[in-house]
Amino acid sequence: MVDNLVQSEKIGMIKYIPPKGEFTKFLSDEDYLEKGRSWGLFNKNPKYDFLFKGQDFQVNVKIVGYESYGVTDEYHTIIIEFEDGNLSCIHPAYLKEMQSPSFKKVYTVGESDTKIVEDKKTETKTKEPASKGTTKKKAEKKEEVSITLPTDKSHFNGTIKEFSTKYNHFNDSEEEIIIWENVVVKGEQDLIIGNAWCSLSKTLKAAELEIGKSYQFDGKVVDKKLNKEVKYKLNNPSKVAEIS
Repeated sequence: MVDNLVQSEKIGMIKYIPPKGEFTKFLSDEDYLEKGRSWGLFNKNPKYDFLFKGQDFQVNVKIVGYESYGVTDEYHTIIIEFEDGNLSCIHPAYLKEMQSPSFKKVYTVGESDTKIVEDKKTETKTKEPASKGTTKKKAEKKEEVSITLPTDKSHFNGTIKEFSTKYNHFNDSEEEIIIWENVVVKGEQDLIIGNAWCSLSKTLKAAELEIGKSYQFDGKVVDKKLNKEVKYKLNNPSKVAEIS
């Protein structure tokens, strides 16, 4: 009882920096996943619960949006929501630090916090660029394992592997999807994509697709991973026709 009272008193000392007016909210699961990866808060799978730590206490928070700053809005300040509904700003790098078991800093969201956020912004802007050698090695490594995807709408062949569902966190619902295999971008030189997925749209439902059958269609392929086996997504497949 005493420990809970002390914990409550410490949490009660938190001072919040609310967002300045309207902030940017996430458009979809994919948008949340892309932003979270760019901030370094998770890798393959999205994470929705984070720890906010102060002096001898920690509470759960969720990311509900962000604010942009910089000449071209290339930098972000995260908006987090506490369990009591309070909103506050925090720099992505600092929230990431808080997830470490070894995090011991005293942190309150308040006036002193403004300096922390500003320091993080300055650190981001003035961070020394990686050496040319390191950058070149990373680029070469990425080139070895990735596919250069076409930027325009293309013509595809592919086989229906299975019908499945994907949880949409923002709509709190199960989205119907199709898993494709042997997907190939057709052209002067065929580009093998392998496995891919897409939403089961009204157009695709009307096409009465069947598992195991192969189809040709138009669409656009993007780098949006479903899982480790299915790395690409097909956007808005159309003109679907069975390959006999």
